[in-house]
Amino acid sequence: MARKLGSATVVLLALAGAAVTIAQEPRVIGVPKKDPEMAAAIASGRATLGRFWQALENPALSEGEFALKVGLPADSGGSEHIWANRIERRDGRIFGTINNVPKDMRNIQLGQRIEIPEPLISDWMYMRSGKIIGGYTIRALLKRMPPNEAAAIAARMEDPDRF
Repeated sequence: MARKLGSATVVLLALAGAAVTIAQEPRVIGVPKKDPEMAAAIASGRATLGRFWQALENPALSEGEFALKVGLPADSGGSEHIWANRIERRDGRIFGTINNVPKDMRNIQLGQRIEIPEPLISDWMYMRSGKIIGGYTIRALLKRMPPNEAAAIAARMEDPDRF
């Protein structure tokens, strides 16, 4: 998740699926407002969204816990990037369930079912044989975490060149 706070964006780290959730109320990680690594991560997530849709529509037996990160309007202006799981596409529309506690949105709550406008999707992820596939924004946050926490998450991430 992210929200604007002065000249920085606050990113809240929460992974989307039950097996990889760090916490429903994630720790805050500060990221500069126009951080090039986060911008590149979001661009990669958007550019590869087709991979997510393919896997969601035809998951292998080892694949599950599909989630999208969505930049929703925050109460203070800007947007808050938050994970949604239980993703489905129906009649040309996308739906998901908010999977972590919003920090700057009074009208969105943990567990709420929402429609997800595709242009607001900033990242995607799912699990394959215990490894995180996708999660570009998560990768961008690793160097901002305590080393032991980053190492634990990195160990669960599939090499992006392999998926």
